[in-house]
Amino acid sequence: MPSTIDTGPALAAIDAKRVLDLEQRSIRIPSSTFEEGNIADLYADYMSDIGLEVEMQQVTHPFDPKLKSRQPIGRLKGTGGGPTLLINGHMDPGVEMSGWTVDPYSAKFEDGWIWGMGAHDDKGGCVAAVCALEAIVRSGTQLKGDVLMTPVIAHKLGGAGTRALLRHGVKADLCINMEHSNNTIANVCVGVVMVRLVCSAPELFFRYSPEARAAYINPIEQQMEIVRRIGPSLTPIAPAGWMTFTPHPELPGFPTHTFDTIHKEHYYFKSATGRSTRECELTLQFRTVPGQTVATVESDLKRLLAHIKQDHPALNCVLEVPARGTEQTWNQLAMVCPSDHPLVGALADGQALASGRPAVVGANGRLGNVGDGNIIQEVLGIPTVQYGPGDIRVYKEWPTPDERVRLTDLVTAAKAVTHATVRLCG
Repeated sequence: MPSTIDTGPALAAIDAKRVLDLEQRSIRIPSSTFEEGNIADLYADYMSDIGLEVEMQQVTHPFDPKLKSRQPIGRLKGTGGGPTLLINGHMDPGVEMSGWTVDPYSAKFEDGWIWGMGAHDDKGGCVAAVCALEAIVRSGTQLKGDVLMTPVIAHKLGGAGTRALLRHGVKADLCINMEHSNNTIANVCVGVVMVRLVCSAPELFFRYSPEARAAYINPIEQQMEIVRRIGPSLTPIAPAGWMTFTPHPELPGFPTHTFDTIHKEHYYFKSATGRSTRECELTLQFRTVPGQTVATVESDLKRLLAHIKQDHPALNCVLEVPARGTEQTWNQLAMVCPSDHPLVGALADGQALASGRPAVVGANGRLGNVGDGNIIQEVLGIPTVQYGPGDIRVYKEWPTPDERVRLTDLVTAAKAVTHATVRLCG
């Protein structure tokens, strides 16, 4: 049960100027995936200076052993007898693209907004959490349980940094995954399964026998039929249709999918993929609801392909679930933490206290998103929520340049995490 320790002294120690300073320093450090070393050093030094025990973990790229990066593991030691809380965020920006109207690394602060690459995805989340722990230390508040602060690398590689962290042996009883949620408490999040289908057919020129033509479907047209049967991207997949699932009330519109890539080579043109000219490759992703797994998606797709083959016997398709190369990356179960769990309650109380408004609990602020919290809950089996400053709905589309976050939202998030941490670990 949450403690009744007064969180007032720790909340009073949140300093908006220090939050702004750390956020701007973070944004000014480029930190592309597997190039996070400098920002890792910033957070490691900051956590060490405020009194946390800090270990720096070296991480090797999952596909290229020559590439290495590093991530700090900060521990605020408790006196004993309390749960361990893991606070996790990622240092690589979620979106890197052209089209910015401001310098993405200048950390411009204007009219209450901080602009920059990773401002809320996810440097803002890391900053809010680190400043929350700083406030607890500066206020002299004593905790029983330990708090682990883990700014990780390589979120864009399907949570490679968090997966390395868990292989390293990091364990906890509870987790707050700092991710942009408009400071709502996301206790339910979709999962993701990556799929590849490779269709093939013999080469057939414009002069052919009737027998050869009868046994032929162009590989692109095979993929077209698969696309037609699955349905349009970002359109809810209907219950009791080709896919097996139970709708979740917090995840309206899910499961759904997007078609990500399609490739077909031809001998007239230079090969871009190295695949045979007989093959056409389609990669797509499903965003899933609780109860769906890699195995259930594979079973559903096998059944769909069998139905197509009944109508089109020349269909020749190889199914990869998960898509080769994504086995240890973008395949994650949906995440669920009961709304009445003390973790949810403590964070919601902190959010309400910090903002002066009732907290919003549910998938709303993370609807459609996955985070490293999905991985943490799946691997450690612990109650996990996703929470943090920043709302992608302020943009016309996402991903987008000109990423920005309100300083007030960062401060609110820092206070909410402060309150939750003291109540859970006190």
